[in-house]
Amino acid sequence: MHPRRVACLALFALLITAGACSESPPGFADAAARDDLGDDLGDALEDARRDGAMDGGDARGRVCDRSTQCDDGVPCTQDFCGPDGRCVNLPNSRVCDDEVFCNGVESCDARRGCVRGAPVSCNDNYTCTIDRCDEPTKRCVHSPRDFDRDGDPDIHCMAIECGDAGVPEPDAGVPTACWRGGDCDDTNPRVSSQLPELCGDMIDNNCNGLVDAREPGGCMRPPHDRCEDALDVSRGGRFTVRTLGTAGDYPFRCAGGSMLMRDVVLRLRLDSPRDLSLTANTSGAAVYLAFETACGTAMPAEVRECTVGLPAVYRARNLPAGTYYILLGLSTGPMTAGDLDVTVDLTAATPPPTNDTCATPIVIPPTGGTFMGDLIGVADDVRTRCGGSNPDVVYSLTLTEPRDVTVRASGGRSDSVQVSLVDRCVLSPMTIRCDSAVPSQFIAHQLPAGTYYVIVEGRNVPMFTLDVTVTPATPPPPGDTCMDPLPLASGATVMGTLMGREGDVTLSCSGSSGRDVVYRFTLAERSDVNLTARGGTGDFFYLGVQTACGDRTTERGCRFGSPARLTARGLDPGTYFAVLRGTAPRDYSLTLDARPPLTPMAVMGNDTCALAAAIPSGGGLYTGTTVGLRSDFMFPCAPGAMAEDAVFRYHADVRQRVSFSLEGSAFDTVMMLTRADACPGMVLACNDDAIGLASAFELVVDPGDYYLYVGGFSTAARGAYTLTVLTTPP
Repeated sequence: MHPRRVACLALFALLITAGACSESPPGFADAAARDDLGDDLGDALEDARRDGAMDGGDARGRVCDRSTQCDDGVPCTQDFCGPDGRCVNLPNSRVCDDEVFCNGVESCDARRGCVRGAPVSCNDNYTCTIDRCDEPTKRCVHSPRDFDRDGDPDIHCMAIECGDAGVPEPDAGVPTACWRGGDCDDTNPRVSSQLPELCGDMIDNNCNGLVDAREPGGCMRPPHDRCEDALDVSRGGRFTVRTLGTAGDYPFRCAGGSMLMRDVVLRLRLDSPRDLSLTANTSGAAVYLAFETACGTAMPAEVRECTVGLPAVYRARNLPAGTYYILLGLSTGPMTAGDLDVTVDLTAATPPPTNDTCATPIVIPPTGGTFMGDLIGVADDVRTRCGGSNPDVVYSLTLTEPRDVTVRASGGRSDSVQVSLVDRCVLSPMTIRCDSAVPSQFIAHQLPAGTYYVIVEGRNVPMFTLDVTVTPATPPPPGDTCMDPLPLASGATVMGTLMGREGDVTLSCSGSSGRDVVYRFTLAERSDVNLTARGGTGDFFYLGVQTACGDRTTERGCRFGSPARLTARGLDPGTYFAVLRGTAPRDYSLTLDARPPLTPMAVMGNDTCALAAAIPSGGGLYTGTTVGLRSDFMFPCAPGAMAEDAVFRYHADVRQRVSFSLEGSAFDTVMMLTRADACPGMVLACNDDAIGLASAFELVVDPGDYYLYVGGFSTAARGAYTLTVLTTPP
């Protein structure tokens, strides 16, 4: 996790109390301004209360009777008409989040819009480690210093012992086992104490002080490291190829034309055309595979294929007689160089599928049928919404009357197959239906008479099954399209299923694949709307609210999660559409809660339990900052969270379900709820990332008092936060 730059908190406080903001001081979005915010915030709040009016020429503080009058032109603010009849423009940093961890956390400035965050700093001030930010794991990684990435740390660190002064603790990312460096040239991956001595390069490869053949035992060259010593795999079979001591000698087109850290070479000689299936795998690393007609070239005409995977796979049909070279590369040098497991299967040559193009489709009978096929040696002729530029084969279906058409396509366990329905077989047709799930399937209801095409797409798929069923025409289930939305009332929870539904409505936060259902609700007065979609454990949903169904440019919000929660503030009276999308045909529950708009309440100084800000039984909307506070509490869901924290005291009059959310906050938050019989008391709930980097949870509480703690995930995660507390019956 990582810190967010602090948003305009003085402006933020003024927005809440008087509806406008004075000019931000120079460099306000920079980290250097954080230290002054604690003092400035109190003065700004007092000035706003005293003046009772705001300067500036935008929507803030304007008298209003509808939320549409409050647009301030800043994309990342939530603009609505407050209960006091004045415009409120509330910064929502979630809108600015690019979901990239290492470049810092973006925040929303109420005047300037989205502000870039400070990149994550992973410097542990320890010279014998290489410090980097790891995007996939979203954490700092501190590895033994190994600049050439050959798996052997720098020899200058060889005296370091675990527990010596200055050595980071194991939780700082340094391996728990004691390690000694042995690399006498940490700029050259051909030099390491773990490597054999290589012949003829005039280098002490194994760091023993001797060069080439002058050392006892002589020298060697790593086998299959270069084209002239390629491993012959012409008879097929299974091979183990060592990467120890090899270096990156040749460019890989699928690596941007660059050379990798290590590579080995295989040679395949064919006396007659054959079908080929080749896989290469190693433990814990992706493998690059280039299949070439001339060894070590990056010229497009001589590179038949370049791919990367776990494992890397290449398949070819009717490969002509000749000599081919397979380059296998690794982008990193592990501490112990891994072996490559390579499998080469050669079989009799077979012709390509006959339905490779739109001119030669396989005809599906009017009653449907089941077809077996593959996607080896075919081209990309049709680009659909789900399959993109993947290679494809074509099937045609002619209907003489309206019918329902159900399509299902599946490949092997590790093969991805996309299937689409189009009414014209051209390069970029309008896609009627498509899916890219596992398996891919859909139903087209009441398909009119005419000729249609089923497109099956995928890369290197050796076998797939296509099932097409044609049945009497039936209308789609209620809520399946914008033409027949289901009703949704505030305070109600509806149950439903995505089984039998199709993906018809586009959402800004969802891809092209999936199944959706449409609901319609009407607001008689300006309201804050909260939607929650739940399923079984691990079920993932997307939620969107639109004013014009199917037009994502009219969205008032789009969120995803498990469960998915969406809050749209200050919606004007009128009709809206709630679109629920899932990645699988699962059962779901959907709850709508519409209530009068909450007035943002500014809090400050709530540093400890004794100074906790009060939240009444009915909940509310609160804004504040952790800047200037202290780090007082530990969060069990984020053991490394040592940033400043704020405290609230929540009182429940009756047993009720309570939702706590920090969505819209300007930094990577953590949140915890405990009983108030101690500080901290027994932990009842704790969350790190529920809505992007924002924390959220809900639970049923009994009457009584509770402490709510708001903090940052990392030591530098601090800034403005927005806390929403909503209550419903249990």
